[in-house]
Amino acid sequence: MPKNLSDVQVKHLTKVGNFRVAPSLYLKIENKRLFTKSDRLTKKWYVRKQINQIRRWSYVGTYPAMSPSVAKKKAIILLGGEVAPQEILREAKEKKKSSSIKEAAKGTTFAELTSQYINEIKRPAWTSNGRSEQGWRNTLNEYILPVIGHLEVEAITPTHMVKILSPLWLTKHETASRSRSRVENIIDYGIAKEISDKRNPAKFKNLLENLLPHYKGKVRHHPALSYDDLPAYTSKLWGKKEASHSALKLILLTQVRSEDARGALWTDFNLQNGEWKSPIGKLDGELHKLPIPSRLLWELQERAEFAKDERVFPGDAKNKFITSNALVKSMRSFGFTDYKNDLITIHGFRSTFTDWVMATSAGLREDTDRQLAHREENQVLSAYWRSDLYDRRVKIVQDYEDFAFSDIAFSSH
Repeated sequence: MPKNLSDVQVKHLTKVGNFRVAPSLYLKIENKRLFTKSDRLTKKWYVRKQINQIRRWSYVGTYPAMSPSVAKKKAIILLGGEVAPQEILREAKEKKKSSSIKEAAKGTTFAELTSQYINEIKRPAWTSNGRSEQGWRNTLNEYILPVIGHLEVEAITPTHMVKILSPLWLTKHETASRSRSRVENIIDYGIAKEISDKRNPAKFKNLLENLLPHYKGKVRHHPALSYDDLPAYTSKLWGKKEASHSALKLILLTQVRSEDARGALWTDFNLQNGEWKSPIGKLDGELHKLPIPSRLLWELQERAEFAKDERVFPGDAKNKFITSNALVKSMRSFGFTDYKNDLITIHGFRSTFTDWVMATSAGLREDTDRQLAHREENQVLSAYWRSDLYDRRVKIVQDYEDFAFSDIAFSSH
């Protein structure tokens, strides 16, 4: 049996070749020529193991950076199990790389991670009108960043999340849920990038649900204008020419949501054909083709003549688009209420249209669903039903406008 080499013998080896230092541990000495044309001996540690009746050599390190005693200990680890030395070394290398990534990312604050997430993940998918980003920014700046923006991601705990959510959980539950979900998405992104490997403190199931009050979640329907009051409301609205009133007209007669009307762009309209391809915020910017009835079309054509840019309803210096508060203020100035005597809401205009269609048999439920851009919940039906029923909706929407104007006498158009 060959003898093992001592540390002193290893130090004084100058001959090129492979030398057994310990069982299955070898020191390979090579003569490497440098640019100066002089020679230099290089000494590298290898272990040898037979795998599937084939001898495999695995590089371990260099001498003298790795001493013989360290090389022997490493050889024992690499050769002692069933796993091939290459696999053990590869796993160790990946672990070291992961640790390096973590170390480099140490100190990343939640605000910095948020900026990365928005730039790399969200912004490429957002539509160009900026409404989605504005919604994110509002939630982050008002509720989230003041509490955890300065903290390193690893330092964020469920206690911080409770501090963010508790003031909103029962009074503004939808806002609280949206805030929690956004924090969860951002931290999940950080975990995927190996900035953190801890449990996400924004998870609701089996975590925050045990730290927040139970929300019973009463369903509250938006107070809506009775369709019987639609002609009276239209007669008051139509004489107004402010941008907020024009936006209300667009919502009232196309049944879009407030955010989709406020963020409307002229480039999405075909005012010759009376069509509007609106990117619906609730559908992640999916285009929804809407017919524009005749009197609303005249209003838009007149407004387009004075447009200064692509925005249909520009905002002030602080806002890119007209604000929802401006629309609500204009709507409430007329003082209309629902059957419970509650002030009507903008979203309720969608219910007004649906009630009218159903009560007058102007169309079917499917027609209203398509007009309101509702997603079909039945996945099988959704897979086979591709028609947007546009031609049918053209007539229904025009009939609805005619009804809305039934209290108004026009001498022209």
